[in-house]
This record gives sequence, C-alpha cells and structure tokens, in this order.
Amino acid sequence: MTLIEYKSYFRQKLSYIYKVEESDDLLKRIIKAYFNWEPVKFGLEPNYVISKKEEECLNSALKELKKEKPLQYILGFSSFMDLKFEVNTSVLIPRPETEELVEWIVYDEKLIRSKEVLDIGTGSGCIAITLKHLRSRLHVSALDISAKAIEVAENNARNNSVKVQFHQADILTKKNWITPLDIIVSNPPYVLPSEKKQMKTNVLGYEPKLALFAPEDDPLLFYKKITEFAKQNLKSGGALYFEINPIFVNELSLFLNENSFDSIEVRNDFHKLPRMVKALRSNK
Repeated sequence: MTLIEYKSYFRQKLSYIYKVEESDDLLKRIIKAYFNWEPVKFGLEPNYVISKKEEECLNSALKELKKEKPLQYILGFSSFMDLKFEVNTSVLIPRPETEELVEWIVYDEKLIRSKEVLDIGTGSGCIAITLKHLRSRLHVSALDISAKAIEVAENNARNNSVKVQFHQADILTKKNWITPLDIIVSNPPYVLPSEKKQMKTNVLGYEPKLALFAPEDDPLLFYKKITEFAKQNLKSGGALYFEINPIFVNELSLFLNENSFDSIEVRNDFHKLPRMVKALRSNK
C-alpha cells in the first residue's frame, strides 16, 4: 500500500469518529512519532510504498484510535509548552488551558528571585516541571495522592533534566508543609459527575476519574481544602493560583475573599472562558 492509499484508508476507518481534517492531523502526528517523517512526505512522496513493519505500526495505532483512545496515550507522550511528557492512563493529558496558567506564573513580575513553590495534584508533573525548567531559581515541590502518578512525574522530571521534589499525599487531609511557601498552584478535579453526558469517550473512557471529578454536592471541595492548606502554609503576600471550572469562578473568588485572601484576579483562557484565578495571602 502506498502512503496516499493508506491516508485514504485511515480516513475511512475513522470517519465515524473524526472529521477528515482531524484524521489527517492524527496520521501526521503518528508518522512523525513512529518514523520521524515530516507531514510534507504526503505531498513529496505520495507513492512511497509502506513496508509491512510500518503498516503494522500504523494499524496498531489505528486499532486504538477506533476505540476512541487518545493519541497521547497511544504514543505514550504529550507536549506541554515545548517539553515532552510521558503520559499513561494514570495521569491526565496536559491541556493548553493549563499552559496559560503556567505562563501566568512564569511571567509574573514577582518571580525575579528564588521562591518556594508547591504544585498540588501534580499528575504528570507538567506544571511543576515546566516551572522549574523555565525558572531554575524556583524551589519546586509537588504532591499527588496517586503513587502511579508520582512515578510518571518523577520519570518526566528526569527526562526533562530538572529537579523537583515529589511527595505522595492527600490534600484533603494534609495540614502542614515542610517550609513556608511563596506560591501554591493547583489544577485540581473540577468536573461534576453530572457533566459526564457531555464528555467524549476519549476523556471519560481513559483519563483517570480520580483527577477529573469533584463531588456533585460539593464542587469546590478540593479548592476549599487547598485554600485552608494555603492559609496555614503560604507566606503573607504569597500567591495562590488555580485552574477552575468557569461556572464556579465567582463562588471560588468569594470563598477566597472570606478566607484571608485578597487581590483576587480572574483570567480568561483562549476560549474566552474565566478559567484561572490568582489570589494573595492577606497580610492581616
């Protein structure tokens, strides 16, 4: 089979799930990951004859895509702010919205000196590792309740040549931290179980529910616990950064204001949705 013939075959097999443009993008990413072929190969060498081994690799990925498995889990990695992160079904796939949260912290003018930073619910470690990579003077720690997630994060730190201290702990019961902190950042579970009907199989069927869902009757549970933790462990004037479900931004802002935080700032993501919140530990 030639490359252009396989492209048509690939499109046809995925037509019930993906649009043509999406199928083509998936195939381009697969051939880059598996064979280091650039997408222009389709135009330059459309009649390239795919070897049996190459076709087996492509069909293996196609088989998983037909089950609506995310490509990142099939390939075993994802990109986040130009860094490569190992991912599997023990951790969430890093999202572009979270990149915006990291960019906010990175370019905050207060980061000109060494600071103590804690990432809560680190998952793949994408937030903690990227912060350390981009601001080497930061002292970065991270925690997660999942031992499997910590293992993935530790591998990612090694692969990206940064030092981050990882800890397995449950933020719902954690009270104190080792040292006073300047920054706490978290992208905790914020999807409600009632939203499942709106979610696609590639998320609901594969990504860890532990990292996705908050209780229906207490959607801000993790935010409340992290805020209480921050009250005890952030230095006066220290910053707390959250990624949040847009429908609860106002409720979270009010809770922060009632719990020793001020200078509350909300930012929109690239979808123009209020997704990120920053608050400073009150000096009172």
